[in-house]
Amino acid sequence: MKKIQTIPSKNMSAFLDANKKDTRLLGSVERHILGRPFEARAQNVLHPSDIVKPEWCALASYHALQGNYIETRDKPSLRLQSIFDEGHAIHRKWQGYFREMGVLYGKWSVLEEKDFGRIKETKDYWATSSDVPEHGEYKEVPLYSNKHRIAGHSDGWIKNIGKDCLIEIKSIGGGTIRLEEPSLFGADNNVESAWKNIRRPFNSHYKQGQVYLHLAHLMVEEGILESAPEEIVFLYELKADQSYKEFVVQYNPEHIAPIFETALDVVWAVDNQRPPVCSINPMKGCKRCEPFRA
Repeated sequence: MKKIQTIPSKNMSAFLDANKKDTRLLGSVERHILGRPFEARAQNVLHPSDIVKPEWCALASYHALQGNYIETRDKPSLRLQSIFDEGHAIHRKWQGYFREMGVLYGKWSVLEEKDFGRIKETKDYWATSSDVPEHGEYKEVPLYSNKHRIAGHSDGWIKNIGKDCLIEIKSIGGGTIRLEEPSLFGADNNVESAWKNIRRPFNSHYKQGQVYLHLAHLMVEEGILESAPEEIVFLYELKADQSYKEFVVQYNPEHIAPIFETALDVVWAVDNQRPPVCSINPMKGCKRCEPFRA
């Protein structure tokens, strides 16, 4: 089985360019960011954020699940890493609000001391934030299906505010809107105007939410969870001015049935060592499976 490979990219060129920058501090920070080890995601499962994309390729996933993953992404620049970190901060902020309210349910990691502090053990368990000590760390809501080899984390599970619901927190900027629904921009290309035109969750977000809801229901069928929410609430925050809006979506497994069917096809292919065809272009293949074509 092959190890994870890395395709040479523009990373070295960017690092060298950062060395040339005449700055007091920013050049050093940029070199630090570019020099950090690449944090590759586990490739032994299918990720919800990947399988909802139009460009998801069954053949590329087949090879990734077998350990033949090829990394084609470049390391993020300082600017891009800053965008990622801002999005993470927005996630933590909203999760913090719900935690303070005592309604945030999910998996928690708590460091427990025994024998007068001489023994320290980390205990993971599912609970609502009202029953978790202050030092508990929120691990979100792990959702998975071994049958489909799909695994991911919902941003949260809210209890005791009406019916149970999952939440997905999305930080929105101009780049997100251009990627998901560029038609929202007017002639002035103004981000705030485009933001006002968002009246429903973006399609990829909607599908990702449906995948999470379906995984929760599958976990109930397998006896892993006692119950599963019937809806998911998308919390959108505009990065430019911290304005926000929410969208409530009901569980509808029919909308993501083809995704789970394709996942089963990929799992069968792996188990039987029978490579599937490219699900984007069966005849010519696509960019993602190109490295594996003879």
